[in-house]
Amino acid sequence: MENTIQHHGIKGMKWGVRRYQNRDGSLTVEGKKRYSDGVSSHIKSMSDQELRDKINRLQLEKQYKSLLEPDGQKKVNKGKAFVENVLETSGKNIATQLATYAMGTLVNKYIGKGKQIVNPKKGQKDK
Repeated sequence: MENTIQHHGIKGMKWGVRRYQNRDGSLTVEGKKRYSDGVSSHIKSMSDQELRDKINRLQLEKQYKSLLEPDGQKKVNKGKAFVENVLETSGKNIATQLATYAMGTLVNKYIGKGKQIVNPKKGQKDK
């Protein structure tokens, strides 16, 4: 089996004929549509009142969407929610371990007077 690259072109196109450009370099009607900035030219052709109406409409749609969201919060995707849950749980565990270690060390330092009453790593009295 031999690997080959094949090109079939665009159906109906003729060799050497450009789709969006004339021979003299000017753009065809299709070329003007393709390369023109349709948004800014559309905005420039709008009157002030039409532009105000459009902005007002977009702001109203945005407000409507925000009111539909529960408690005004954006939807959180499942992956982000999972990561936040893992970080919160891990943070609580680390904080608990750190507090247990600090308390155990302090108990041994002030009350133990040279002997270990509490194992700071376990947070309990060794038996």
